[in-house]
Amino acid sequence: MTTTYAGMTPGALEPWPDELRDLAFPREEYLARIRKVRRAMAEARIDLLYVTVPDHVAYFHGYIASWYKANGPMRYPQLYGTAIHVDSDDFIHFDNPTELPVLGKTSVSTDNRFFPSREAEPNLKFIVDELRAKGWMKGRVGMEYWGYVPNRAVSEMIEAAFRGAGAEVVDASALVRAVHRVKSPAEIAHIRKAVELADIGHATVMKVAREGMTELELYGETLRAMMAAGSESPALVHSFTTSPVRDGRAMAAGHAMMGRKKLRMGEYLKIDIAGSYFRYHGNVQRGYFLGDPPKAMRERVHLAAGAFPVFASEVKAGMTVKQVNAIMRRYYESVGLWNEPGWGLGYELGLSLPPDWVGDFYFNIRDDKYLDRVFEENMVTNYESMFNTWLVDTTVYGRDGSPFMSKTPLELQGIG
Repeated sequence: MTTTYAGMTPGALEPWPDELRDLAFPREEYLARIRKVRRAMAEARIDLLYVTVPDHVAYFHGYIASWYKANGPMRYPQLYGTAIHVDSDDFIHFDNPTELPVLGKTSVSTDNRFFPSREAEPNLKFIVDELRAKGWMKGRVGMEYWGYVPNRAVSEMIEAAFRGAGAEVVDASALVRAVHRVKSPAEIAHIRKAVELADIGHATVMKVAREGMTELELYGETLRAMMAAGSESPALVHSFTTSPVRDGRAMAAGHAMMGRKKLRMGEYLKIDIAGSYFRYHGNVQRGYFLGDPPKAMRERVHLAAGAFPVFASEVKAGMTVKQVNAIMRRYYESVGLWNEPGWGLGYELGLSLPPDWVGDFYFNIRDDKYLDRVFEENMVTNYESMFNTWLVDTTVYGRDGSPFMSKTPLELQGIG
């Protein structure tokens, strides 16, 4: 094989030994997912699905790489993808031969076909010819128009090649995202582990944060502790930022990244992190006060934190966004926060690779659109109670309630 792909691999092309495999789940879990998406494809009258978003490729067979060439050289377009047919449990993964060891380490894929070139034209022809020989290059082909991999130029190349082969091409983004929205018990177990790892991060912050250390130093100490416990790099860069306090409230900092600013007493420290376990994320954010927190600030955080037990006990799978919004609005009105600047909202969580740990399902208690969406059993989202308070936790939706996973205290902690 080495001579076949001369100049396309850094050395001999050979798979890793089986004992080095690091699968997130057993093969049966992945087979269930393939069958689940095949049922959705049949309902949508899609014959072939060409999956390219890294999170979704990993969802269907485990493959995870460190580089997806999303912004790579224009002369070396990223054409990789996993082809799933509506009539078969078998699937084909197309990729560069360099990734053979990575596929062997993380994926259950057994039909990997490697590109003969670095150039677009021969590789596009290769994909079409292989699919045609399999009898799959006809009917309706679904692509992920809302994905960041491949980029627009490359996506249009692939679409043109499929159309040129006689296929009708449609957007299957919503279909793929809906398939992985409800989590299996094994996935929820991974998310719980991820939240445990995030809690280790917060425990580290409370232990080591001190005046004079930089945001970057604190982040490094926290990340070291989380990784020592088994956490992977998160799909988003964690947020470790200090803010001045004005009129008894912390000034907003947006999605700022940590920097060389030194921690100072009397400031507010916002820590937004996620543990990552086999790429499944659990998001936990807390705010800390450097020193003894003012009474008014403690009280405001206490009121915002009170939203979490209400959500956990009253929000249940099967409810619509409209129903959930009404529950949470009643709470915030009862404690005097509804007319204050801020929000209560949530984003879907699960398996994620950079650059985002946020999924497709989203709700906001101040949003009057898409209110008929339903919280399905075993969906997972975060919930953000943000009224100059910066509180985020991760919940799983059940028929009897939606408990949160973190054990990090919600009440404002003084540190340093």
